[in-house]
Amino acid sequence: MKNDIRVADSISNELENEIFDLADEASELLENGKTEASLGKIRSAWEKLPESKYNTPVSHMILSELIPVLNATGKYEEAVQVAKDWIRDLETCGYKIYHTIPYILHGETLLFLGQPDLAKEAFYQAIKYGATKRDFNDKPAFYFDIAKKKLNDNEEILKLFQKEVLSLPFPVLKTELAELSAELTDRIDVLSEQGSDLFDEDKFQECIEVWSEALALIPSPQNLYGETFWLETSIGDGYFMLNEFEESLVHFLNAKGNIETNAYENPFVMLRLGELFFEVNEFNDAKEFLLRAYMLEGEELFETEEEKYFDFLKENVKID
Repeated sequence: MKNDIRVADSISNELENEIFDLADEASELLENGKTEASLGKIRSAWEKLPESKYNTPVSHMILSELIPVLNATGKYEEAVQVAKDWIRDLETCGYKIYHTIPYILHGETLLFLGQPDLAKEAFYQAIKYGATKRDFNDKPAFYFDIAKKKLNDNEEILKLFQKEVLSLPFPVLKTELAELSAELTDRIDVLSEQGSDLFDEDKFQECIEVWSEALALIPSPQNLYGETFWLETSIGDGYFMLNEFEESLVHFLNAKGNIETNAYENPFVMLRLGELFFEVNEFNDAKEFLLRAYMLEGEELFETEEEKYFDFLKENVKID
């Protein structure tokens, strides 16, 4: 298994927006109790993805919604198969596994099927690949207790599942856009300012730690919140300053996948993505995003950057 980060295959901005629209419609329909209609929308979004379907910038988002909606409609066997296929892709792609949601959703679906032993193994795998309590934020608290092996009794697990999940009108977490509480927003703002002060002092590792603490306060799915966009971008920039380009790219890709904020309209994010793809030798993607940055803000945006990035763009694109 490589330690390299798997870089997503690009899709057109138009297709990405179309898929986001379908996902939003699916969430709204689910919220209104129209589970079958919701499933139709999210299935349509998945079907529109080109091969490799599991490795586009929106694949994770669609699958994270598809599996819960399948469970909400009682299609547990199909949901399990989708989760297995997703996990198989992750484990055979040859790259570092840093997505743990597939394992959590797999475990949850196995609980729907009344298979606690297999569910426990799925949750253990999530921990193996780095899942923290934050990754379980939008799930019942006992899932994390299972994952940390604090809860092992199958009978107790199934009783809790009956009480906390099956008794709900729709046994699935809604994925509609939501606002953070005022208290949580205030705490995130304080940490964000602390991180910014540390960044200005060139204390990049320290600012990453503070911003990561703020990011951990945001519930999953985090890409529904505008605050996540800023924090992912900031953490990514901190890693960029440390020349940890692969780690930086993960965070900027997370920022690009934010639903609340259109990253394609942000010249800085487009610039950093272009620079990062350049650093990991993904030159077609580097050209695309550097050009997007240039089209948004022109040559002035590159003045404080290393010359190699703009030189690369000029060598590969005719710039007036």
